[in-house]
Amino acid sequence: MASLPSSTVTVSAEAGPSAGGTGYIAVFGCVGTNADVTPRVFATAKSLLAQHGYSPAVDYCAHHIETTRKPILFVGLPIVTAATLGRENASGVLGTSVISVAAGAAGYLDEVDASVTVTTAGTIGANGIVLSISMDGGRTSKPVRLGTATSYTVPYLGIVISFAAGTLLAKDVYTFTTTAPLWDSAGIAAARVALAAQQKATRSWMPIGDVANATQAGYLTTAVNSFETSNKRFVLARTNVRDRLPLASMSRVTVRMSGTPTLTFLEVGAGSDTITRSAGSFIADGFAIDDVITVAGSVSNNVTAVVTGVAATVLTLGAAVADDLVNEGPVSSCTIVGSNRLLFAATTATRSGGSWLSDGFAVGDSVTFGGTASNNIAVTITVLTATVLTFAAGGAAETIGTRTATAVKGETMAAWVASMDSAFASVDAQKRIDIGMGRLRKPSPITGWDFRRPVAWPASIREYTKDIHITNWRVQDGPLDGWSMLDLDGNVVEYDERSDGGGLAGRFTCATTLDNGPNGAFIATSLTRESEGSLLSYTHNVYVANVACTVVQQVTTQFIGLTPPLNTDGTLQAASRSKLETRVNNALARALLTEFVPGEGARASLAVWRMSTTDVLNVVGATVTGAADLRVNGTIVNVVTSVRVS
Repeated sequence: MASLPSSTVTVSAEAGPSAGGTGYIAVFGCVGTNADVTPRVFATAKSLLAQHGYSPAVDYCAHHIETTRKPILFVGLPIVTAATLGRENASGVLGTSVISVAAGAAGYLDEVDASVTVTTAGTIGANGIVLSISMDGGRTSKPVRLGTATSYTVPYLGIVISFAAGTLLAKDVYTFTTTAPLWDSAGIAAARVALAAQQKATRSWMPIGDVANATQAGYLTTAVNSFETSNKRFVLARTNVRDRLPLASMSRVTVRMSGTPTLTFLEVGAGSDTITRSAGSFIADGFAIDDVITVAGSVSNNVTAVVTGVAATVLTLGAAVADDLVNEGPVSSCTIVGSNRLLFAATTATRSGGSWLSDGFAVGDSVTFGGTASNNIAVTITVLTATVLTFAAGGAAETIGTRTATAVKGETMAAWVASMDSAFASVDAQKRIDIGMGRLRKPSPITGWDFRRPVAWPASIREYTKDIHITNWRVQDGPLDGWSMLDLDGNVVEYDERSDGGGLAGRFTCATTLDNGPNGAFIATSLTRESEGSLLSYTHNVYVANVACTVVQQVTTQFIGLTPPLNTDGTLQAASRSKLETRVNNALARALLTEFVPGEGARASLAVWRMSTTDVLNVVGATVTGAADLRVNGTIVNVVTSVRVS
C-alpha cells in the first residue's frame, strides 16, 4: 500500500554508566516472553523489549531510563492472573459488521480504555474503510486504513480487533477496556531469592501491578522484610492501590445477521416459533441461546424475543417480549440484531453472557441501571458472581437485551478514598513499603499512547533524579516532568490531595496541585506504612537508614575471624575497639556525612557507631555488639507566615 514519503527520526533513550548501589532500581513485572525471574541490567528500552517483549513493566523502565539516564535491574515474572477483556460497548455500531476483540499469543499486555471510530465508511474486505483508534480513553488517536484486511493488531499491546463481514458506517463507535496481567506471591518471593543470589545493591523495588488489598500488599512486605532478615539487604518496595477509573459499566455486545438472506417466519406455538434464513449462518454470526433479538424490516414480525435454539439457518424463539410470530415470508431486506439477555427479579439481575466481574463490578459497589422499562433503579451489590448480581430489593420481573439496557458503577472520589483506607489499614508499622494512590498521565516512550499510570511511577522516577535524602516532593524542583492530572479541557480529573483530601491521612503517597502554582502535578508527600509520627514514615529517611544499615553490615562483616587482644575479663582492649569503631565510622562518614552528589549536600546530620565495652570475646561463639546513632536531616513540611500590614 502506497504511503506519503517522509523522513523519520528515531530517538533511543540510553542510560549512562552502571548506576550501582543506590542508583539502581529493581523492577519486577509480568512479561509474555522469557519470564525466567532472572535479574538483568538494561540500559535501553530497546534491549529490554528484545529480551522480554512489551509489558507495563517495560514501559515503566522506558520512562525511568528516559528521565533519569540510569540503567535498571529488571526481573521478568510469569503471568499468573491473565489480563482480561473488560467492558465492551457495540451499541454505537449501526453498520452490519460485528466488531470483536481478542488477545494475542501472549494475552492482553496492558490496561487500555479503547475506542474504534469509523471515519470513512465501507464494506469489510474492500478498500476504503478508515478507522480512528485510541487506546487511552480518546486522549490521542491514530488513523488506520483497514484496506482489504478483516482485522487489525494493535502494536505492542497484545490486542487483535476483528471485523466480521458486513458494512461499517461513518461515526460507528466501538469501545472496550482491558486489564493488565498480574503476578502472585510466588513470583515476588522468587524475585527476592534471585536478587539475593546476585550482589547488586538497589535502592528500591518497583513491582508493576496494582495491589487490590492488604493481602497482596503483604506479599511485598514479606519479601522486603525477608530480604533484610535472611539476606542482609535493605530496600523499600513501591506499589499502588487499584484504580478508581474508568468506572465499571456493563458490556453491551451486539450480534447481527450478516449478508442479505430472505427470512421465513413460522408460527409453531408458544416457545417454539422459528425464523429461517435462505443463506448464511446464525452460528457463524455469533447468535446464542438466551440472546434477546430484535427483528426489523418485515411486515408482521418486527418483534423482540428470546432465542431458545440456534442452528445454522434457523433461530427458535421463546416467549416474545413484544409479540408472537405470524406466518410470513420469504421476506427480503430484514435485519436481526441481538445481544445478551438481562433478566431482572426482585433481588437479582442475571445476564446470559459476559461477566459482571470482568466488567469491573465488585461487592459493595453502587450500581445504577438504565434503559429498562421497570428497573431504572440504583442498588448496592451484596453478592456477585460472573453472571448474577444480587442486591437487597427493588427489582421487578423483566427481560431485556443488554444492547439497550445499561448498568454503571457509581463510586465517588470520597468513597474510593475511604474504601482504600479501610482495605489497607492493616498494613501498619511497615517501613519497607510505600503504597501510592491515584493516577497521572504521560505519553509512553514506546507506544506513544497517553496512558494513565500509577502515581508510584512518577514518584519513583523523580527520586532517582536526585540523591537518596532529597524528597521527591521538594517544590523547588518543579512539577513532575511531563506527568499530568488534567483532562483535555484543562480540568483536574485525577486524585488531588489539595482538593480531594484523605490520601495522606491514610498514609498513601499521592499527587497534588499547589494552591497558587506553579501549575502542574507534584508529589504531595512520599510515605511508608510505618507507624504514625515516626521519622521512618518518610520514604527518603528510610533510604538514608538503609544506607547506614548496609554500610555497617558490610564493614562489620570484616570483623569476622579477627583475633584482637583482650583484657583479662575477656573484653576488647580499648585500642582495638577504637580501631574497629574508626573503620565503621569512616565508612559511615563517606557514605552519609559528605556530599555524595555534588550540590545536594550530606545525606544525614550525624552517623556514629559505637561498640559495646562489655562483650566477652574469649568464649566460643563470641559476639560483638554495637549501636549506631543516625540523625537524619530535617524535612520542612509546613511554613506558617504572619503578614503585618502597617
